[in-house]
Amino acid sequence: MSEHNNLNILIVEDNKAFTDLICLLLQEMGFKKIFTADNYKSGLKVFETNPPDLCLVDIDLGKDEKTGIHLVEKIRETAAALPVIYLTSNYSEDYYEQCRHTRPSSFMNKELSRFKLFHAIDLALLQINSAETTIVHTLAPPPLITHNNFFFKIGDVYKSIPVQEVSYFFADNKLNYAKVGQRSFPTTVQLKTIESEFHPAFLRIHKSYLVNVKLITDIRPGESTLQINGETLPIGYAYKKTFFDQIPLLK
Repeated sequence: MSEHNNLNILIVEDNKAFTDLICLLLQEMGFKKIFTADNYKSGLKVFETNPPDLCLVDIDLGKDEKTGIHLVEKIRETAAALPVIYLTSNYSEDYYEQCRHTRPSSFMNKELSRFKLFHAIDLALLQINSAETTIVHTLAPPPLITHNNFFFKIGDVYKSIPVQEVSYFFADNKLNYAKVGQRSFPTTVQLKTIESEFHPAFLRIHKSYLVNVKLITDIRPGESTLQINGETLPIGYAYKKTFFDQIPLLK
């Protein structure tokens, strides 16, 4: 790994003792340009002033309201291919689902050793030259949109779904889906993009829901809910007035 020893490495970890241990192990490996931060704000500042070639980011940044996931999301806006290794003392399936969309190189628990750190970094650095190509192939393409149909990618096939059959779009754990009957079709298209394209046929009722107005079966203003596709969806307070202003309610 000696050819990479001049690379900048950013460590974002709120536990100083653990940060010191990582720095020591990195120095033993020959790395000299090591930068550290202990929260979202300082991590972002170091990232901007000393652009890293590799990041090791703690998922849980202690008392900071913003997590390491938030930091990597921000980093991805300008560094889509930057290798990132997540650090966590409580790796779980839930953490994996929360982090997956940020495309980490790997996860490493805090039972650290030089051997584990060496191999995690070595594998991450192998992605530097091929990361951009890899990302292009691993991101799910957005559905093709026409005035009458959505074309969702299912495996190697684009499945045509008539617009009028989509009950609603919803966001769940950083991913977006279209609800058609009992099935949910994933999409990388943002809700605001679909909203602007299909307004007023689809209206936003909540930060996480965009509904097909024609398929609403009833609205309950007192409960701030509506029924669609046999399901009850919430009407968010911030969207309530705008939504009702666009619905012809007969009193």
